[in-house]
Amino acid sequence: MKNKFLTFIIYITSVFAISAGNIEDANSIDVQVVFQKISHQNPWIVGEPFSKRGKAIYVGKGLFFTVTLAQQKPLFAEFDSLDFSTPKLKVEAYDPETGFTLLQAFEGDKLSKAVSLDEKSVKKLCPTGKSRYVQLPFSKTPIKTYLLEKREGEDPNFSFSKSTLCGITYLEFLIPTEYIRYFLNETGAIRSFPHPGWIFDVQLTPSEKEYYARDTGRGVLVSESFPGVGPAYSLFPGDLVLAIGGNPLSSLNDWDRYDRVMDLILRDSKGELKKTGTTVDLTLYRNHSKQIISYKLAPYKTDGFLIPEQAPDRKPTYLIAGGFFFTELTSSYLKEFGSEYRVKSEKKLLYLTDFYQKKTHPLRERIVILSRVFPLEGNVGYQEFQDLILETVNGTRVTSLSQLKSRLDKDDIGYFAFEFSGGKVAVFTRKDIQTLQSELLSTYKIGKTQNLEE
Repeated sequence: MKNKFLTFIIYITSVFAISAGNIEDANSIDVQVVFQKISHQNPWIVGEPFSKRGKAIYVGKGLFFTVTLAQQKPLFAEFDSLDFSTPKLKVEAYDPETGFTLLQAFEGDKLSKAVSLDEKSVKKLCPTGKSRYVQLPFSKTPIKTYLLEKREGEDPNFSFSKSTLCGITYLEFLIPTEYIRYFLNETGAIRSFPHPGWIFDVQLTPSEKEYYARDTGRGVLVSESFPGVGPAYSLFPGDLVLAIGGNPLSSLNDWDRYDRVMDLILRDSKGELKKTGTTVDLTLYRNHSKQIISYKLAPYKTDGFLIPEQAPDRKPTYLIAGGFFFTELTSSYLKEFGSEYRVKSEKKLLYLTDFYQKKTHPLRERIVILSRVFPLEGNVGYQEFQDLILETVNGTRVTSLSQLKSRLDKDDIGYFAFEFSGGKVAVFTRKDIQTLQSELLSTYKIGKTQNLEE
């Protein structure tokens, strides 16, 4: 059976699990993080804030660490306790992949003693066991975890041993303290962990070995390379990786080969997690010859995908012209139709998202859609043009909202013919669009008619 990267299979009987230790500890405090709700289908509307409660630990200098919702936009946090007079905490840093969050309190003297994250103390006091790289349900980034004896709660919590932090408990996993130290030692408002950038198979069938490897020895077969994250234009499905950083893969055991390969990609010779931007060298077998490629580790993000998971920084791009609301297709756009979005959303858009989401492009391209048509006096008859793909404007193919805006801003064009999927066409003069734009602003009180990436 193929052991795919990002496959989440745990054989409990074959590993030595560990205990979570003392989870309820005086070193943790209840907090609630407040987020801003953002809609891709109504991006001009300021969404209602919502909050998520959880545990936080004091790490010194008025800073608190917590794990909250991933892929959101945190605004601020508050202590969920009457013992603290400080009303709010500033969000100092956030990892959208894992939800790791660093909070800054302006009066941090209530917890005078910070939780110990010292590596030597962790090794001395904290239990260890069989480790395994897993993809947690809320993250695409592989995390090296320990397996717990029993399943914990679905909300992240902290495990301590004599005020030394042993890690973060989540379900049946313990995320080691090293990931917290890595996060705290990084700089910037956005801090993320390195992602391998490609998917691989570690076990090949005899026929696959014959086809891909022949007499080159044992390796791992590349099944996918992510644009914007990994070596997408140098590494291709069907390549056989024979060595990583000069370390041959032929001697790795079958039972832990997946984790050993992940170690070679993500960790240095001392076992420390590599920094983003670290160069990785791969020895490949392609077209009956060996070659070496290099790439730099990067955090997981979907900005380079044809159809990203969400808009960059959760700021949906849009452009309203003539009452036509254009946006770029993302997975989050479709998921806003609700839990039954696969039934309720436009089938063609769902098909494109399923099959072309991670498609690699030599140039940045996006799928521009007409989300809706605002009912106005001058565009009656176009209201059924919902969730159609904008294919061309005046015969020119549209590949992004920025390109569409440039086309609409050209002074020498007196009319615009919008061609959509299904053969539908809408034609407006420049004066028509200007009149409709004024009617839109007075009727619907929309403050901004566009939000485009710089």
